[in-house]
Amino acid sequence: METISFIVSLLYQYADTIGVLALSAIGLIIIFGMMGVINMAHGEMMMIGAYITSFAYFAGVPSGIAVIFGALGAGVAGVALERVIIRRFYGQLLSSLVATWGLSLLLSQGALLIFGPQIKSVPTPFGSFALAELSYSYYRLFMLGIALITIAGLWALFRYTRFGVHARATMQNPRMARALGVDTSRIYALTFGLGAALAGLAGGLLALTANIGPFYGMSYTPQAFITVVVGGGADVITGLLASVLSLGAAKTIFVNQFNILLGHVAMLVLAFVIIRLMPAGISEWIERRRVSVRGR
Repeated sequence: METISFIVSLLYQYADTIGVLALSAIGLIIIFGMMGVINMAHGEMMMIGAYITSFAYFAGVPSGIAVIFGALGAGVAGVALERVIIRRFYGQLLSSLVATWGLSLLLSQGALLIFGPQIKSVPTPFGSFALAELSYSYYRLFMLGIALITIAGLWALFRYTRFGVHARATMQNPRMARALGVDTSRIYALTFGLGAALAGLAGGLLALTANIGPFYGMSYTPQAFITVVVGGGADVITGLLASVLSLGAAKTIFVNQFNILLGHVAMLVLAFVIIRLMPAGISEWIERRRVSVRGR
């Protein structure tokens, strides 16, 4: 029984880690991997999603609908920011970093001034189940399911829809896309808005498990950036999946055997090793392997 309990606990922790990593990074990998913009305000998009989720919930909206409102609100904010500020910094990696860092400070400090250091937390739904002496939350497994559904939905969106074709064409060669009649300005705005909406979705979902404040998103931003850099931008979906599975495994093993601090350290060390061996990320390495196999 103890062996079964240990295995279930390890698998549960792994599933939880994968879900959190995927949710926190999925919006960022769309913006960074496809648009080449270092969005330092990613955590604040998550914060917007969390705030809207909380306000909607305590206004009487069911928690599931409140999370959707949070995602939509962050998406609208993302489109507005792209139109006003972000579009001026395409192709300027360091400039985009500085500009979005400034946005991050403005949004977090603005939230602090307007709403104070903390707002009401949304209760975690679904309850939990027990095995041996340990208790496990159904909601954490639900978040993993949502993360996988979102990744599958994104894959289908970029592979099978008109928007997806135009988005991939715009990111690869905007001049050619414009020559072929694609409204690249609209595609940029929608893609950035999609990334922001996914960040808001993550913020809303994770808000049901954590305290909400102006710096809420900052706790997720570092691991999101690590996940995105390790995944690479050659294929954002493949890169994201490979990154969360490998980093999640390292973190889970070390957290289970030692503590959460060493879990974060193990994840960072593995990221350094992967980047050293694959500077362009896992997805670029996988893409090269595919081309090599086809060429034989």
